[in-house]
Amino acid sequence: MRRVLAGCLALSALGTTLPAAASECGYTAAGWNAPNGAVVFSRSDDGPIRNVIDAIGEFRTHSMLSHGATGGVTHATMKDPDQHSLPTVCGTPLKAGQLQNGYPGLEQINQGGIYHYLYDANGHGPDWTAWQLGDAVGAARIADSLWFNHPYVSDVSRSDGSQLIDRPLWNGARVPYSLFQYRDVESTHQIPGNAANNGMMCSSFLAYAHNYAGRGVVTTHTYPHEVVANAANTIHWGVHGQCKSSLGWFEKAALTVICPFSNVCTNAGNQVANCMSANRCDVSTSGIWKGVRDNPATTATSISPDRIGGWSVHPSNTTLWASDYSHQLQWNSGGNVYGCWQ
Repeated sequence: MRRVLAGCLALSALGTTLPAAASECGYTAAGWNAPNGAVVFSRSDDGPIRNVIDAIGEFRTHSMLSHGATGGVTHATMKDPDQHSLPTVCGTPLKAGQLQNGYPGLEQINQGGIYHYLYDANGHGPDWTAWQLGDAVGAARIADSLWFNHPYVSDVSRSDGSQLIDRPLWNGARVPYSLFQYRDVESTHQIPGNAANNGMMCSSFLAYAHNYAGRGVVTTHTYPHEVVANAANTIHWGVHGQCKSSLGWFEKAALTVICPFSNVCTNAGNQVANCMSANRCDVSTSGIWKGVRDNPATTATSISPDRIGGWSVHPSNTTLWASDYSHQLQWNSGGNVYGCWQ
């Protein structure tokens, strides 16, 4: 949405792919130049989400809600899912629960947390970052509604037990990151709304926030079958390729060596493609995602980061942010702040 998702998907987030050592916590400058209520976009350098966004002909892979120069952000993302141990890893490589219910999901983190979400310990991060504001008054109301009025709980960071991370609640529960939102946003953008897994991804969260603050419903976009089929092939072969190269989620194990009698990388590609296309994250056979790919009646109805920003095929009146152009994101405030993103 991070490493593989960190584009919306932290499958590098469900966000940003970081081949070097990740840094879940650390210091950064005390603030950035994205105003309160601005939507902040990034484009990850590779990974499954980047592959999917490229396959549908769009650009932005992750989107976040700024709470001002020093206020941090609210966003939805996920860390890389863990691999199963032997022998399960050979048939079902990734832990299904983590793939289906991505952690941390919807969260509010400070500047230290978001900087180290985007950038690793060596300063490597996304290919591109920017922010848009549009209607400044309306945008600030969106941010303030999430910050001051929305129910939440606080969790202890899994990376540093001294740090708390606020988790906004939806339908009375924590909100995991859901890959299935790329296939079907369901009623996430409605008030009230529901979705499989009670989940969101980065841009469906922003659509929800837009409506929650009374700024109007963000309409969905339906992608035709040929685009869905291309995306399904791309996600499968993208994950397969990372597995074969021991990259991304698979950087800690040469799975083709430890599973000599299983086509483990094909299984991994099938598992992720099944999760995204049909919310079947526990199955590594190819029939589910290929059934979606090969059925000419199948489409996808979702809200992408480009739709939030009014880019690509999406109109400039879809959200109050979309009337603006892209401004370069910079950390430019004095002092420093420490934080964690998971």
